[in-house]
Order: sequence, then C-alpha cells, then structure tokens
Amino acid sequence: MAKRKEQHDEELPFVALMDTMTNVVGVLIIVLVMIGVSLANSVKKVFSELPDVTVTQLEQLLKKIADNTPKEDPKKIDEELKKLEQQIKKDAEDLKTMDLSAEKQNVKLMDLDDLQKQLEERKRARNGKKEQVDKLLAEVDKLKALLDTTPVYQPPPATIVRLPNPKEIPKEAVMHRFLATGGRIYYLNDEAFMKSVTDEIDKNYKQLIHSEVEVKDANGFVVMVKERGKDVPKKKTILDQQKLSDLFARRKIENRDLKVELVVTPTSARIPMRLVPNPTGGESTVDVKNPASVFQRLMRKLKSEPGSVVWFYVYKDSVETYLAARDVADAVGVPVGWEVYTNPYFQRNVQAYEVNFTPPKPQPPPPPGAVRIAPPKATVD
Repeated sequence: MAKRKEQHDEELPFVALMDTMTNVVGVLIIVLVMIGVSLANSVKKVFSELPDVTVTQLEQLLKKIADNTPKEDPKKIDEELKKLEQQIKKDAEDLKTMDLSAEKQNVKLMDLDDLQKQLEERKRARNGKKEQVDKLLAEVDKLKALLDTTPVYQPPPATIVRLPNPKEIPKEAVMHRFLATGGRIYYLNDEAFMKSVTDEIDKNYKQLIHSEVEVKDANGFVVMVKERGKDVPKKKTILDQQKLSDLFARRKIENRDLKVELVVTPTSARIPMRLVPNPTGGESTVDVKNPASVFQRLMRKLKSEPGSVVWFYVYKDSVETYLAARDVADAVGVPVGWEVYTNPYFQRNVQAYEVNFTPPKPQPPPPPGAVRIAPPKATVD
C-alpha cells in the first residue's frame, strides 16, 4: 500500500472547516430561540403586572387627551404666525424710519445753531471792517486837506541837450576819462592808478601767490616750453585775490580826488580796480566854467596833443554838470564821447594778473533762431 502523505500543521482540511462553521450556525440559532422565549415571558409579565382600569378612569384620560388636543386647524395657525411675522417686520421698518427722521431733525437744529454762530462772526467782521473804512475815510479827508494847501508844482527849466553826431574814434586815440557824479567832474587818470597798483603787486608778489597751474592751448593740450634743453609744461602763477584785497586795504593809493579799492570777485579770474570819488574832490559845475579851473587847463593841454579823446562817464545825478563840461570841451575843440554810467564810481579789471576763482554756472544756450544784437560801437560826437 502507498503511504499517506503527511499533512503539515498549517494546512486546514476542508471538511474540518465545514464542521466548524456548522457548529457556529447551530449555536447562533439556539441563542436566537432562547432570546425569543425570554421576550415572550417578559411581555406576559408586563401585561400581568398592569393595574386594572375602570370605566371612570378611562373617561378621565380621554377627556385630558381631548383637552390637550388643539381645536383649531394647524394650517390656519401657521398662516396667522406668518402674518404676525410680517407685521413685526413692518413695525421694525417703521421704527427705523422714525429714528432717521429724528436724526435729520437734530441735524437741522444743529445747522441752525451753526448758522447763527456764522451770522454773529460775520457781524463782528463787518463791524471791524467798518472801523477800518472809517479810518481810511478820515485819512482821505486829511490828504484832501493837505492837497488843497499844497502849492502847485513848478517844473525846473528844460535842459537843452544837443543831438550827437557820431564819428569813429581814431585807431591810435589816447583816451582821457572823466567821471561825472555827485554834481562834480573827476579826472580819472586810470592808467596812472593802474600802474601804481601793478607796481604794488610786484613788490609783494611772493606773498600773494596762491598756486601755479599748467597753461593749455585752445584744444585743451598743455603748452610745452624749452628749459635747459628739456621740454617742460608752461606754467602761470595764480594770485590769491583775498590777499590782494587785504593788501590794498592796508596800502592806500589815492589822491585828493580818488582812492583805489581792489574788490573781491569770487567768480572772475580778474580782480577789479575801483576808483571811488572823494565827495570834496573834483570840480563843480561852477568850477568847470571858470577859465582858471583844472578842467579847462587840462582841455587846453589835450588840444595840443594829437589823438587825445575825452570820454565822460555820466551818472544819473550829474547830467547838468556833464553838459557844462561838455560845452567847455567843445569850445576848446577836443573830440568828446560819453555814456550813461550805472555806478557813482569807476571800475576796470587788473589785466596783468590772474587770481583764484570759482567758475560760474554756464548760461543756457539761446533758443534756435534767436537774434543776438551786438552792443553799439563807441563813437565821439
């Protein structure tokens, strides 16, 4: 006989599985039957323990049920509830409207108070302006009274000015400049003053040096010069303009008519020499008309020197003085030119030296198509 195969412990025969399931189902059926029997016994016990109810007690219970049962139709009750809810909403809206009306009324009352305050302020402002107007009217009456007592203005006699007859200044003319200011004529003699200034600078040259800079040509390249057989950059000396001004504040250069001032000009490489008139110097209109005056003697001297030209710088307060001097110069026969001068002093730059300065901001270019008018040429008349 063949040997039976040995079964492993983990394998479960199908027959054994069916036996187990049948046993479980059977147990469950038995449990259900026992539960049903237990419920039937419990019901019988409940009914057996209930007390007996009489007819009277039954009628009372039925009456209570009838009393608690609503007599009206539930649908009608729902409709009435809906109507009540709508009425409540309407009443709430009416209350809101009433609140808004009350707020508006308060606002109007506040506006009335504000308007009342504004009215009072306007009244105060009006009263203040009325006082000012009254003062102005009083001032007007006062001025009218002064005007009635003011004498009629009599203009001075007219000044006759001869129309110029322009002529070109000779190329090799020697200019002799005069300043008419403060009702007096001053002989500037500016060339002599300029020489005195440059001589004083030369004496103190080393103490006035500010720096040395390389000289550049028109294209911006450094100019080279020969020194001891080598090419070295050409340099120029820059003077300190503040030291120059301080020097001439200490060192007085003047005569009985004019004094010299060197003015600080931070934006210019040149420093101006200013000739300031002495109020007691020069000659008045009456002095100029005197044949023995310095002015007439100088005119006769210049007449004898070929190429001499007299040039007047006329300040606005000395036109009559200029005209008197001009008549003398014309009578002598010296060529004369003149110009209106904006300052009561004469000024020209010291060209022999350069000083330290800060270049000004460049001016914007003229608009396209702009016409540039050249200044008029100086002429004698």
